[in-house]
Formats: sequence, C-alpha cells, structure tokens
Amino acid sequence: MEQKKKKFNLYNLLNPETDRKDAAEDKDAENMGLLWFFKLLGRRFSTILSANILFVLGNFPVFFILIIFSGMINDQSIVPQSLSYSNLYGVLSSADPSPLSAVLYGLTGSPVTENEYNIPLLAVFIVLSCLLFLTFGPVNCGCAHILRSVIRREPVFLFADFFGTIKKNWKQGLLLGIFDLLFLGIVAYDIFVFYLNYAISFFYTVAFFFSLGVLLIYLFARMYLYMLCITFDLKTFKLIKNAVIFAFLGFKRNIMAFFGQAILIIVTVTFMTTGMLMALGVLLPFVILCGLSLYIGYYASYKVIHKYMIAPYYDANGNPLPEQ
Repeated sequence: MEQKKKKFNLYNLLNPETDRKDAAEDKDAENMGLLWFFKLLGRRFSTILSANILFVLGNFPVFFILIIFSGMINDQSIVPQSLSYSNLYGVLSSADPSPLSAVLYGLTGSPVTENEYNIPLLAVFIVLSCLLFLTFGPVNCGCAHILRSVIRREPVFLFADFFGTIKKNWKQGLLLGIFDLLFLGIVAYDIFVFYLNYAISFFYTVAFFFSLGVLLIYLFARMYLYMLCITFDLKTFKLIKNAVIFAFLGFKRNIMAFFGQAILIIVTVTFMTTGMLMALGVLLPFVILCGLSLYIGYYASYKVIHKYMIAPYYDANGNPLPEQ
C-alpha cells in the first residue's frame, strides 16, 4: 500500500528535519546510553541540584557528626607521651643525668595532643547523630522518586513528590536505611581491621580482598535498592535479594556508574585538599555531589530494572499485558 503523503504546511517546509530529530532523540532516550545521559543532565540540571539540597537537608544529622569530628566541642592540649614523665622529671631534677635517664626522659616526655571532651555535650551530639538512622532511608526514597521522574522525562513536583514518596514508603524506607548504614559500617570496619593486619597471615590477606569485593557488589546493589522500593510493592528481603541479583545482571552499567561516582569523589577530595580550591571543595557535597552521584547510579540502574521487571509485563503504550 502506498504510504500516505505528509500534509504540506509552512512548519514542515521550514523544519524539514524535525521529525527525524525527534525520532533520533526518542531512540536515544529508549537506549539510555551515554549521549542521552549528558543530554538529560543538561536539561534537568536544576532538578538534580534541588534533589541534592533535599538530600543534604533531609539528612541533617550528618551536620552533628561533622561537628563532633571538627573539634568544635573538645579542647586540645599538649601533654607528655607517658604518665610516668612527671615522676622521672622529679627524680632527674635531684640527680645527675645518665645516658639511660636521658633516653627515658626524651621518650616519656615527647609531646602529644590530647583531646578533652565535654562529656554531656558529646553525648547529646552522639544521640542527635544517631537520628541519621531515621532519616537516611526515607530521604533516599524521596530523592529516588524525583530522579526517576527525571530519567523517565516526567514532570517533577519537587516537594509534593519528595514528601509524598516519604509518606508512602517511610516504613520500608526506614528499614532499608538502617540496614544500609549498618551494612556499610560493618564492611568498612572489616576492611580497616583487615588492612591493618594485612601482612600478618594469609587469612587476613584473603579477608581483606574478600571484604573489598563484598563492598563493591553492595555498592552496585545500592543503585537498585531505593529505586526498587519506590517502584514495586516487594517485601524487604525480596527487595534486597533482587538488588543483589541486578548488581550482577547490570554489571557493565554498574561498573561505569561506579567509576563516574568515584571520579566525582576524587575531584571533590582534590579540591578540598588544594589551598585555593578548598572552599569550592567543601561546598560541592552540599551543592551537587550527592545529587549528581545519585543521578548517575539511578540512570545506570533504571534501564536494567525496566528491562527485567517492567518491559516484559507492559506493551509499547505502557498498558499491562494480559496474564497468561
């Protein structure tokens, strides 16, 4: 059958390539490749910035953790390295020094920095810091919904989407947040301990590299964890299991996202440790680092989720297929 000719009008005359450009753009969006990643990033950059701000403000207990480690609630003083220094000093002040006593005097009297904390104030800040276990999961769910809308090219109603998602998913989000922080903390502690004992035995060497592998796989799984939570009605255990499965199924996209996030962190740390750029480096996590890192992870993960859990059950128009 002969193809029907397109109706002539002035718009088609002045824009002969429009249809082809739209088709190419739709194809880019469907493939969700690297080119479309940057196109979408440029178009929705302000929304990603907003997601970053919501993520930082929502996880406000982080500020209490920063205060604890910043030294704002403790006094530093220079003291001798050993408590026996005062006794040795008293003995040497009334006796002639010898080579041995001079060595002991130097060793025990070496100055070290000692932190003196205001214990009640420190306890208050530790309790406030623990509120992160309550905020981390729900806030991640809210930001995941915003960034999913960005990836789907859907309109974003910032506060309505953010708080509406938290209200809907706060129970499971709370459980995921607690699990997420505890698992990351335990694995990081294991890596630190095994690294300190790296050369002691073969067991510690194997355990060190095994812990690094576990951390890498879990970082891949985290890209799916909250996206699955807000997209599907799954039990928490099944949700975590599916996230781990997708860590392997989407390995190619996951590793690219991991390197992208790693580059962001390296750039930020480099700025923080460079004198002239230190102020910019300190601001980056509060302005763009968190939101852009989440966008990279969810952009990589959503195509894998769509391929295995959405596309097989819906037609091209988004309508559910009949059950067989």
